[in-house]
Amino acid sequence: MIAVITGDIVNSRSVSPHEWQPQLKSFLGERIDDSSKWEIYRGDSFQIVTTIDTALELVLIIKALIKHISSLDVRMSIGIGEQSYTSDKVTESYGQAFIYSGEAFEELRDKTLHIKTTNKDFDEYFYPILRLVSFIADQWKPATAETVFYALSNKSMLQKEIAVLMKKDSTTINKALKRAAYDEINDVLKLYSNKVKLCFS
Repeated sequence: MIAVITGDIVNSRSVSPHEWQPQLKSFLGERIDDSSKWEIYRGDSFQIVTTIDTALELVLIIKALIKHISSLDVRMSIGIGEQSYTSDKVTESYGQAFIYSGEAFEELRDKTLHIKTTNKDFDEYFYPILRLVSFIADQWKPATAETVFYALSNKSMLQKEIAVLMKKDSTTINKALKRAAYDEINDVLKLYSNKVKLCFS
């Protein structure tokens, strides 16, 4: 099984693509070793194939990356299922996970995060949790989002090491992560990882 993330940039016309595209491309290039597993298309949309256990964390890192740019936001859906056809371009690949990701994206409406999988109980369990997580993440200001991005991207680092990396003091980092509900979000990520193992292994 795989996870497919489908997303688009909110308010993309308010800024030049040069303000966010190079950063997203650089991040995905470093995070995903196979360039055929991600693609930015139609200017402000993207699709990514990843492992099911890392999908939610990847979504939140991308959220933080985009939100640190003033006025921008991002909507994303996760689909979990099989892949029946693999193309050199991720947007031309096919399978259950792609269908679910597309359907979940269409169901977003006023939400910014949704998941659809082969397991309805899993979907129903995470529906209110992800609504709360996305509500929290939607409130991140650029400075908070940037701190979350560095923290989630470097989870083995201590806060004082993140402070050095960002050239800020530890107190600033600590306050930003508290504002972001970083510990609570990490609890959700652990819960997601455990549920994935139970439901899809």
